Amino acid sequence: MNTRLLLHIFLALLLFLIPAGALYWLERKKLVKFCVVIVRMAVQLLVLSLMVWVLIKFNKPWLSIVWLMMMSILASWLVLKRCGLRSRELMPPVALSLLVGVFLVGCWLLGVVMSVRIFDAHWFVPVMALLLGHSVSMLIRGLSTYLSALNADELQYEFHSGNGLTHLKSLQPFIRRALLAVLMPTMANLSVLALISMPLLLCGLLLGGLTPANAFLLMFFMVTGCVSASILVLGLTILLADRTLFDKFGKLKTK
Repeated sequence: MNTRLLLHIFLALLLFLIPAGALYWLERKKLVKFCVVIVRMAVQLLVLSLMVWVLIKFNKPWLSIVWLMMMSILASWLVLKRCGLRSRELMPPVALSLLVGVFLVGCWLLGVVMSVRIFDAHWFVPVMALLLGHSVSMLIRGLSTYLSALNADELQYEFHSGNGLTHLKSLQPFIRRALLAVLMPTMANLSVLALISMPLLLCGLLLGGLTPANAFLLMFFMVTGCVSASILVLGLTILLADRTLFDKFGKLKTK
């Protein structure tokens, strides 16, 4: 790391004096917390950058797959934590759903839509990371809604099951709620995507050297991939977690 780069980092950090000064003037109690958050963010970005540097430097397919598996396991822990679930029995189905759903959609985007080398770390890592991040945030919404609905309206499920409906048919109203919990926020975000999220991504792609046309196509591909991956991951999670949530008689297990 040369002196010029250190100087640019220092100049960038000076920008934090603006929010820090505002907090010092108006809310000094939050100033320490703000500084801790900034330091934590810097450490996380440094670790992430080193990880990506290693993946790109060696550029081995097996290393990229191991990275995706590790990220899926870590993401499953985060999903269970955010959903307020203490049972570790749900971690394997959640991790497997994230891994399979993200990997399938990512391979389709890379190999079929973009026609690039699927396991090239320059493409594999950012595409899979973006799909995984979006799928995790949507899975937290969908899985929380699904489990809350089952616990709140267990009698509805038992009524449908007791009247001869199959297990899947009995779960259909609850799956519908989980699906809407994922799709409705996504639809709302898509309606203002060009005004909020997309300008930041567009600026990043343009700074990376892409033409406006290629940047638009890449953003379009990633948006379709994120929406599809989140729905696929939710469906796989509900399917794979079924045996953990219900006993052999189709009875919902206790929380």
